[in-house]
Amino acid sequence: MRFFLWRQGGILRYNSVWQNLAALLFTVLTTQSIDGEFYLRVALFALFSTLMTGYGYLINDLADRELDRLHGKRNAFHNTHPLVALGVVVAMLIVGGLFALPFFERNGFLLIWVVWCLTATAYSMPPLRLKERGAIGLAATIAAQQTLPTALLLAAFGNVWSVAALVFVLFSTTRGISSDVGHQVRDWADDQSTNTRTFAVRVGLNAIQKLYAISLELERLALGAVIVLLLVELPALSLFGMRTAIAWPLAPLYFFLLALTVGRSIQAQRRGRLSENDPYDEKRQTRVRDALHVIHHSLPSVALPLYLALWAALAYWPNALFVLLLGALYGLYSPKRWAATWPLRPLLARLRSS
Repeated sequence: MRFFLWRQGGILRYNSVWQNLAALLFTVLTTQSIDGEFYLRVALFALFSTLMTGYGYLINDLADRELDRLHGKRNAFHNTHPLVALGVVVAMLIVGGLFALPFFERNGFLLIWVVWCLTATAYSMPPLRLKERGAIGLAATIAAQQTLPTALLLAAFGNVWSVAALVFVLFSTTRGISSDVGHQVRDWADDQSTNTRTFAVRVGLNAIQKLYAISLELERLALGAVIVLLLVELPALSLFGMRTAIAWPLAPLYFFLLALTVGRSIQAQRRGRLSENDPYDEKRQTRVRDALHVIHHSLPSVALPLYLALWAALAYWPNALFVLLLGALYGLYSPKRWAATWPLRPLLARLRSS
């Protein structure tokens, strides 16, 4: 159990399926055949996804035990016997594969899963150890953490070869680029000191910071493509005698946030203040909840799936399961959590000072 709770439940928090739950809810709202078997498949996929996410992260920790010790970084297998560590990783893969069996009939699922397993393994483990092979390593980790898991989700519940799937995979991929390039930016000094040949070390700090700034701008635009997809593809409702898309409230919220953040990352990089405006810095995430945080985290991971889940529950009440899941996952039942988010936090601070 301690491996599941590793890094404050990191296997759950960093699970790309939960981060891209909007893709599943999109299929729920655009699919007519929702029944008891569907929810069983959701539960099986949740277990599969959790175990496979654990495999990806833990095989990396297994390969990096000594390197993380030198860097002074946390590692799930510190003070764990090597054979025990290996056993945990292999068990994650085998049991995760058992939960994947019901989805093998889905078009493209088995192929994508095999590619994912090979990519996640080759990224960390010798002899390939792609993480030290520059751009190939960067592409591998993005594919393993975001692109392929999102494609697996869409293959399991929808049509992975559709335009809608392409949009969701594109967004998750840009998100993965931001997350992993940012990770290499923050680890640049440690990696250089130990001569770890990551992509960032190969190209230099200035070049990787420029790439990171551009990737953050592209991620925000890719989120806009998801919003447009929802406006076009989701069912419409009648409002004041007019037919309107149920996703329309999301558009003004997105464009308002985009207006506050567009160009911000590139400007911060040019001024040497990118670290202060890094939405993927874990320390910043806990203390700063500004528009930059909302458009990269709160909107795509919480607000968007929660909004779609509420509509799904109105259409078919058992879908309230997704509302409860999101509430439990992100602590949405806590008034303190809502009070700490933007724009309530600065508003409440102003009211207290007046």
